[in-house]
Amino acid sequence: MISLLLATRADLICAVTAAALSVLGSGIIILLNVRFKEYRNNFFRNLIFILSIYDAIISFSFMIPGSVGNAFCQFQGYFIVYSALMPVYISLCIAIITYLNVVKRWTKNQLKTLFNKMHITSHVVALIIMFLSISFAESISFPNTNWCFIKGQEMLGAFYISIWICTFLSFILYLLIVKKIREIYKELNMLVDTSIKCRKKEHLKVQLRMSTIPLSLIFTWAIASIRRTREIFWENPKQINTLNILQSLTNPMQGLFDCFVFVIFSSYSRKKVKELICCINPEQEKYSTEVDSDSRL
Repeated sequence: MISLLLATRADLICAVTAAALSVLGSGIIILLNVRFKEYRNNFFRNLIFILSIYDAIISFSFMIPGSVGNAFCQFQGYFIVYSALMPVYISLCIAIITYLNVVKRWTKNQLKTLFNKMHITSHVVALIIMFLSISFAESISFPNTNWCFIKGQEMLGAFYISIWICTFLSFILYLLIVKKIREIYKELNMLVDTSIKCRKKEHLKVQLRMSTIPLSLIFTWAIASIRRTREIFWENPKQINTLNILQSLTNPMQGLFDCFVFVIFSSYSRKKVKELICCINPEQEKYSTEVDSDSRL
């Protein structure tokens, strides 16, 4: 009993800490977009901004234990389905947009129109799966966990299969994008004009960063999928093991992962964070008419 209590407490501490860090990471991206006009005018940054909102929502879902009350437990059990699926679907949308931009050379207007349609479709599909969960499953809180989630092999299977189909497709697109970027880099090395070469390489860095989003899905959902599969087919869900702790640490972390990729590893964003924290009045940047604002990410 004591070991069960300690493990449950460790599970809760790990999940809340990871979720809080993820909310912080998502919050930084959201604040940058709200504070700086050049972020709002950047199509690719707006995609990350939308993703960060959904990252923050799912992280908040992990910060409040369902055991606080039966009504909240029911709400959390079904809402986590919707809030967890949306970042996955939006990540796939971004992977498709990046692929079409890099490989197929779609225009920005074409990409915006397509993303708006995919965004609406993502909401519809996530809501359908959520309502199917309400109809065919039940929300419970396992004794060894602090959150409520859908019960039943069929709905759990539909939930995780949906996530891994999107992750697999996103990863395939990631490989195709990286392959194309390598080809473009080789072509750029033959250019004589240094200014054009530098500008195009900066734009490629943006696309490469955008393409890494599937890696965050793998990091976020790999342990959770392994644990749920073992519970369904081989183990008693009440059993406490290391996978519980690892899932608690990784499951809420997509927001922090994206913050590292798009803020910590971006010199431009680090500069903007410094301006945000220090309340520095940024000097008006002068761009030549040839420079695309979306090359700064």
